[in-house]
Order: sequence, then C-alpha cells, then structure tokens
Amino acid sequence: MWYDECYQSNKMGGTSMPGPVRRVSTSEAVANRLLERIRSGEFGPGDPFPSERDLQGQLGVGRLSLREGLARLSALGIIRVDHGKGARVRRRVDVEAVAQVLLPLFPHRQAKVLHDLLRARSVLDGELAAQAALVRTDEDIGSLRDLLEHPGEALSDDRALAELDFAFHREVARIGDNAYLAVVHDALATPIREYLLCYVRVHGNRQEVIERHRPILDAIVARDQAGARLAAVNHLEACKTSVDRFLMGS
Repeated sequence: MWYDECYQSNKMGGTSMPGPVRRVSTSEAVANRLLERIRSGEFGPGDPFPSERDLQGQLGVGRLSLREGLARLSALGIIRVDHGKGARVRRRVDVEAVAQVLLPLFPHRQAKVLHDLLRARSVLDGELAAQAALVRTDEDIGSLRDLLEHPGEALSDDRALAELDFAFHREVARIGDNAYLAVVHDALATPIREYLLCYVRVHGNRQEVIERHRPILDAIVARDQAGARLAAVNHLEACKTSVDRFLMGS
C-alpha cells in the first residue's frame, strides 16, 4: 500500500505554500506521522507511545508497516524500542546516530576536511569554554586541574595523551552545559580522537601538549568568558601547523 503525502512549509501570514509531492511507502508515512506528533509536543522526551494495537488503529496500518515505521525512527535515534515494553521517545539525543551521519565527512588525511574539523571545533570549543567560565563551580575547576596536573601515563604514551587532550575538552563541554553544542561535540568524538592521536605524534613534546590547555583553564578560573573563548580558539589555531606537518609527512 502506498501513500501520497504533500509536505507544506514556509507558512506566511496564515497561507501555506505547498512543497513537492512524492510517493512514500506506508512505513515511511507511519514514521513521518509519528515524527509530526513528536514535533507537536504530543510525545515528549521519555514519553511512551501507545501500544502497537492502538497505533495500528490510529494510523490505519498493519503491524508490519507499523513496526517498519518504528524501526525507521529507532535507526534515526529518535525513539527507543524495547522488546515487551514498547516504544518511547528518547530522553536524550542518540549521539551515536548523529556520529554515523557525520562519519562520511571525515575521509582519512584529507587536508580541507581536517581544517574544516578544526574550524568547527573552534566554534564549538570557544563557545563551550565561554559558557564554562560563566557557570563553572569549584568542583569543576578541580576536575580540569586534575587532568592537567596528574597526566599519568599520558607523559609516556601517545594514545593516552590524545585521550587526555580529548577528556579536557569534553569536560569543558560538560561544564558549559549546552545541550546542542555538547551533542555535536560528542558526535565528533571519533574524528577528533583520530586527529588528536596524529597531532600528539607529530608534535612530539608531550608536556607542551598538556600545557597548551593552561590558558583555557586560567580564563575559566577567572570567569573570563571572552578570555576563555579566545584561549580555546587560539589553542586550536596553534594546532593547524601540526596538522600541516602531519599531512606533509603522510
């Protein structure tokens, strides 16, 4: 069974401007209808969907089409389906689902993509550092200091150092507490980790890699939002030369 759906957008002054019509499968129509109900606020974070029987009646579809529609939303990370418990809207964004979408944007050792990653990190990390400077607590400062002052095996192992570098920025993101920016930051974790491992291997001076984070910490301690933003951006700008050296040696 097939449905024709007309997507309407760009509402202006109460007049709807119709978009193109395209044919969609029943399961896709089910997913779209449920997605609209989530967007409207009918189902919020953590809310369960009605039972399969009730959804079949509401949507006028069979069990197979309903389950395929639910599977689409589950694959997108919008809902969670538990056997015997039914489906519910996720309480938090599925970071792994976002990361899978972004994965094709990171071909190995491609200069423009690596620099695009650094520019994206400059925007993200700059704003997260500025927000962290505004809302940080003494406990937050302690966790950041602990990372820099007790590096452990990071002083002798490249992979451990790359993980420490990532952990510092992830902790700043946690402190900054912006749901949207934090999700994007976490979704970029795989390419960021891959880059950091190359970066620390090329840079060579492990202690300097650690100390490069000190201006960010100092600005957060001082509750200096502008200073924290600038320190984060400058930190990543300094990494560009290492990226170029890495690419030249590949």
